[in-house]
Amino acid sequence: MAGCYLVVLLASVCAIDGRYGIIPDSMVLALAAGGALQTYLWGSADVWSRGLEATLVFAAAALFRACYRWLRGHDGLGFGDVKFVAAGTLWIGVEGIPGLLLIAVVSALASLLILRSEGHELDRKQAISFGPHLAIGLWWIWVLGQQAA
Repeated sequence: MAGCYLVVLLASVCAIDGRYGIIPDSMVLALAAGGALQTYLWGSADVWSRGLEATLVFAAAALFRACYRWLRGHDGLGFGDVKFVAAGTLWIGVEGIPGLLLIAVVSALASLLILRSEGHELDRKQAISFGPHLAIGLWWIWVLGQQAA
């Protein structure tokens, strides 16, 4: 049941972020609520400690976003992406975040290579929707975690 909830939610995030370039707060809230409920029902971790992990991930991602903007003069990561990663922490825990980010970055690079091979001109300030790539990473890490359990 949790897998169905998660895949429908992630597909919605992909569709909306891919088309409009935003991840709505309502979807981030639904992601966080589902992750907290899954943690509580499955007893895989203490909900409070998972919440603390999500808070720390949010702070680290927000700091990364701010530093990037300060250094480069433009945003490199949307605030919806920051909130998405924090909410995803409730599903996979802080130990799953490196894998999620690795999969998301590789997916985004593959996407850029495909766009480039099709003749699209890409520059350093061109925005791409990162939400779909984060969704792929979250899904794979959650599934792999379920296989190990």
